[in-house]
Formats: sequence, structure tokens, C-alpha cells
Amino acid sequence: MSEVIAKRYAQALFDVAKERSTVDAVEEQLQVIQQTVKESKDLNTMLNHPRIKGEDKKAVLEQIFKDEVNAEVLNLLKVLVDRGRESLLNDLSESYTAIANEARGIVDMYVTTAEPLSQEDEDKLSKSFGNVLNKQLRIHSKVDAGVIGGVLVRIGNRVYDGTLAGKLTRFHQEMKASR
Repeated sequence: MSEVIAKRYAQALFDVAKERSTVDAVEEQLQVIQQTVKESKDLNTMLNHPRIKGEDKKAVLEQIFKDEVNAEVLNLLKVLVDRGRESLLNDLSESYTAIANEARGIVDMYVTTAEPLSQEDEDKLSKSFGNVLNKQLRIHSKVDAGVIGGVLVRIGNRVYDGTLAGKLTRFHQEMKASR
């Protein structure tokens, strides 16, 4: 439910940002806010504490972010506080990025491998999946030794598991099913 509400706020902010040609800047600002709240346990606790007055929360947000974000983003933060929706900050940032990427024709692709990929390998992956999806892909790479070998790709809500660990798991399940 919160994702749906966050998407509505993100769409409204995107419409304003598009009108003012600040789509990229607003996306970066939302990511700064998201990262700051995520890294600061005190700020996160304060924002989600029911006994702290909205005016106090807005004053703290304004003090922290007044030089970091534009007026539209700061106003949206205040609206979220006024409506008791401070918990939507993370979903808001992610929804805004998704809306902006869709408008740009870009899709985020999350790649997990056992070892870091070279730029050439990233380009090959991006090109092959991009051709299938007919979209431009933005790669986010992550290294996880647990995949043993191969590659795990997540694009939107689809997962393409080409890892050795995934293949072993599927093989094990097939063996159990055949008994």
C-alpha cells in the first residue's frame, strides 16, 4: 500500500520537475535524502517518532536539507510530515527513479557475480539484455562469493539466474521431484 502512495507523490514531483527541467537534479536530491536518513539512526528515529511534533520534524528537515535540495523537494518533505507519511521517503526515492527512468527509456539492471565484471563484460550483458527488452539498461554490479560462478541478473521484478549455485539448486529440486 505504501508503495502505491509513494508512487503518487513521486509522480506529482516528477511532473513538477519535468516542467522545470530538473528531473535529474531532483532524482539526485532524493537519493541524498534517502542515504542521509538511512545512515543517520537518530534522524530516522526522529522522523518516525509519533510524539515529536510535525513542526519540529519540518524544522529539522529544513535545517539539514535547505542547502542540499531545491524548494520543490523540501516542500514535498514538509507535506509528507504534515500528512504523517515520513516513512515513505525510501519508497518515494525509488518510485521517482523508476518514473524518471521510464520517461528516459532506461531500465535498472542489477547484476550479481562471484568476481567483479570487466567493463567489456558489463557492456556485453547490457547489450544482450537491452536488445531483448528494447531498452537502455543502467547496470548496478554487486559481488557475492555465494553465487560461486555465473551471473544473477534482476531487471524490475524478473530474475535471470545463471549462477552455478542456482543451477545446483534447480538440479537438486529436479532430482527430488523425480524420486
